[in-house]
Amino acid sequence: MNPPVIETGRLMLRPLVLADKDPLLEFFTDPEAIAFLPTEVSGEKFAELWIQRQLRRYESTGYGLSAVVLKETGELLGQCGLIRQFVDGIPKWEVGYHLIRRHWGKGYATEAARAWRDHCFENEMAETLISLIDAGNLRSQAVAARNGMSFWKETIFKGLPVHVHRIRRAEWEQLPR
Repeated sequence: MNPPVIETGRLMLRPLVLADKDPLLEFFTDPEAIAFLPTEVSGEKFAELWIQRQLRRYESTGYGLSAVVLKETGELLGQCGLIRQFVDGIPKWEVGYHLIRRHWGKGYATEAARAWRDHCFENEMAETLISLIDAGNLRSQAVAARNGMSFWKETIFKGLPVHVHRIRRAEWEQLPR
C-alpha cells in the first residue's frame, strides 16, 4: 500500500519510485546535504537502497518518505513523509524531510512537513508527531519549529545522539489554519 498523494499550494507529495533515483542523485552525492544521514555508502548505490527502503516501508506501514515535486515544473525537490520509528522502544510517527540543497531556504521543507503533520492528525494516526534531528542540524531544527514542534528531549537513535522535536495533537489544534 502506497502513501496518499497530497497537494499543497506549490507542491505535490507522491510515493517515490525507482525512477526517482537519478533526480535524487544530486542530494545523495552532496556531502553537505547528507552530512547528517548515518551512512557508510553514498551516491548511486545509496540512492537505490534508500528508495528501496521507502518502498518496503510503504508495504509494511503504508507510509515512508515521499517525493516532493514542484507542481509548476514537475521537478523533484527532495523527499518528505511519515515514518514509523521506535524511539526509546516506543513506536512513534516521525515526519522526516530531505531536500536537494539548491532548494533549501525556499520554504519547501516546511510546506511539505506541515502537509504530512496535518495528514497525521486529521487522520487520527497519533496523539504526538516527532522529528528526529541531529543536534548539529540547525536547518532541520528550524523546519521543525516552523512546523509547530518544540524540543522534547535528547536520546540515542540507531546508535547516534539526536534531538527529538514533537508536537501534540492539542498543540496542533491550536495552530492557525
